[in-house]
Amino acid sequence: MSRWTVPYHHGSLPEALMDGVARAVTEHGVTGVSLRDVARQAGVSHSAPAHHFGSKAGMLTAFAARGYDLLAESVIAEVAAAWANDGAAELAAIGRGYVAFAIGHPAEFEVMFSPDAIEIDDPRLHAASEAAYAVLTSAIGRCAREGRLHGRSPEVVAVAAWSMVHGLSALWLSGRLAERITEQDPHRLAAAVSSLFVESILPA
Repeated sequence: MSRWTVPYHHGSLPEALMDGVARAVTEHGVTGVSLRDVARQAGVSHSAPAHHFGSKAGMLTAFAARGYDLLAESVIAEVAAAWANDGAAELAAIGRGYVAFAIGHPAEFEVMFSPDAIEIDDPRLHAASEAAYAVLTSAIGRCAREGRLHGRSPEVVAVAAWSMVHGLSALWLSGRLAERITEQDPHRLAAAVSSLFVESILPA
């Protein structure tokens, strides 16, 4: 039995399977995940994943949708904790929340951005993805109303902000960034990078 395996006894079976996916992705990567291994990781019957999700792609799609839910929760919690009094502060908080999510949930982060492994047209996945992105576009809209975009396209600013924190997250998770910088705390680094972005791109 794997050291990650926790036998399923009670509670939500789909949730137990999702936790099994997280452990399987951590051990084998997205391409190495199988329905049988997830069942083993979750401590359930071999038929349980197929019964609930239909296929490996369906299971990973549900896992990615959960990832977008967790992402939205992370950025909203960071915004609330920051007591952001303007759009720029809200956007900086979203950046910190994004990186915190990626660092805390690397398996979900990997699957969410593995389009060949998931059903990208799935309605549940689409809704979760749009809800998470709406947090970002809402903050950009607030910046626009406050006159901070200075003629820039809201769409371009949103893509730039997303690209920055997504790239930072991916670089940190790859392990290659830590060897090139003195800052070894990803949360402090995310705060510094997010602040640099809003101060440079969205001055008052």
